[in-house]
Amino acid sequence: MNKSIVACLVSSCLLSACASIGLKEKTQTYGAKFTGTHAALARCVIDGLQSDSRWVIRGLQYDVRQYPNIQATEIYAYPSGALPGTFARTSPTNPDAVISYGPPVPTIETFSPAANYSRSAAPGYSFVMTIKRTDDTTVVATLDGKSYDGSIAWEKLKACSSD
Repeated sequence: MNKSIVACLVSSCLLSACASIGLKEKTQTYGAKFTGTHAALARCVIDGLQSDSRWVIRGLQYDVRQYPNIQATEIYAYPSGALPGTFARTSPTNPDAVISYGPPVPTIETFSPAANYSRSAAPGYSFVMTIKRTDDTTVVATLDGKSYDGSIAWEKLKACSSD
């Protein structure tokens, strides 16, 4: 009986170790120049993602930050319920929650030249997109995040720039 308990413990440890191998999702990084303004492109990307037919993409929540001093916008996308500051009363998974279905309201941030304007995203983010003005007609955009969500957001950005 003692040997069976030890064998069960060893096999469960091996099984749990093998189960965690390969669970980390692949990430992707993009970067390119686009025509348009940072605020309009960010709004267009979010509108496109919120109207997407795929439930995983449509369910993303956003933390949008604008930096007027450097002409930049950052979009932090989180899976449903993972947005920092989401509580039961505002969670999309709560049927009794009071949810605002409109586009997210950007937070206006002040920028100090000595500070790094790109803050790190909270754990569990889907992607972080930064759109920064380079001249009167172009912006440079970068995206870092999960392969699936990030590639769809990047395609939305390319479609918004070509409009």
